Amino acid sequence: MKKLMLATSIIGLAMAAVPAGAQMAGGAGTLSASDVGAAPMTGTPSANYVAWAADGDLYEIQSSQLALSKSKSDGVKQFAREMIADHRTTTKTLMAALPQTSPKVPKPPMKPSDATAAKLAALRDASGGSFDSLYMQQQTQAHQQAWALHKGYATDGSDPALRQVASSAVPIIEKHFQHLKSMPAGM
Repeated sequence: MKKLMLATSIIGLAMAAVPAGAQMAGGAGTLSASDVGAAPMTGTPSANYVAWAADGDLYEIQSSQLALSKSKSDGVKQFAREMIADHRTTTKTLMAALPQTSPKVPKPPMKPSDATAAKLAALRDASGGSFDSLYMQQQTQAHQQAWALHKGYATDGSDPALRQVASSAVPIIEKHFQHLKSMPAGM
């Protein structure tokens, strides 16, 4: 009986340490597809999931580094710092899971895809107030895509280690999405 009570207490403490959104069954997060404006992508092969997740993180980090140097808004810069820190963490989590995948999923290229490079180029070319507006617009679209990717893989991904990565990423992306929605219009 003592062992059962101890095990129950440990499980309860462990669940209390997990963010509420990550405790939900059937994939992480609390937002619906209508909240985000995107449907979960299902049926994504593991190698594609890894490549697309890494490319998304790369975009978030590099675009936010541009925001730190180009934006005049303290709010945008604060958001950019959050993006850099959180997406470096999600990248580390993704890379740490790769050795656990079966069959093994190779490490993705750590250079931007053509689509990501084009978005970054547009940000580099933007000036003044148009930078903040374009950055925030791109961030909204990027977070819709990231949510769709991670939510979908968390729901039906074929690799358990990567499904855990996706499940842990969804609440982070949802936090960013909510932050974006709370930013003043016109940014």
